[in-house]
This record gives sequence, structure tokens and C-alpha cells, in this order.
Amino acid sequence: MSSTSTNETSGIREEVLRRFIESGERERLQEILRSKLNESGWQDRVKDKCQKIIHESGPDVDKLTVNDVVEQVTPFARTMVPDDVKAEILEDVRAFVYRVLPEADN
Repeated sequence: MSSTSTNETSGIREEVLRRFIESGERERLQEILRSKLNESGWQDRVKDKCQKIIHESGPDVDKLTVNDVVEQVTPFARTMVPDDVKAEILEDVRAFVYRVLPEADN
């Protein structure tokens, strides 16, 4: 990819992201995601995993940081997001991008 093409792609990406945020679409999708994850029991499973990590740290619990727990729980949390939730959010993001791309060319 040429430098000009890379710069154009970067500019389009930034413009789409700006519109995604300014339109409120990002916040709307975040709220839908939170709701769907809560309905699916995802939050409870992630909470239980965090508690297990803390419990299994044993006598080293005082050395355990929030970052340590986050680092350990993140791969688990990502795999526990239901496929239908991932698909729905991805479709909504795609639809938004397709709606704003023609406008970004102006």
C-alpha cells in the first residue's frame, strides 16, 4: 500500500471514528453490549473468575494488583462473550460504517 493510500485510509478511519463517537452510536452500542452481557450471565462468570484468581493467589494475595487480575481474566472474558452478541454488535458497527462512508468521501 502506498503512503498516500495509507494516509487516506487513516484519515477515513479517523473520520468514521469521530462520527461514531459524536453521533452517540458508540455509547448506544456500549449500552446494548452491557445489557446483553448482563442478560447472558457473562458478568457473573467474569466476576467468579476474578474471585477464583484472587483466591488461588493464596499467600501472595497482597502482591496481586488489579492489573494482574485484569491480565489473567481478559482472555477468559473475551472467550465468554456469546457469539450472537458479538455478531449483533459487529453488524451494528458495520451498518454504521456503511452509512457514513459515502459521506466521508465528500
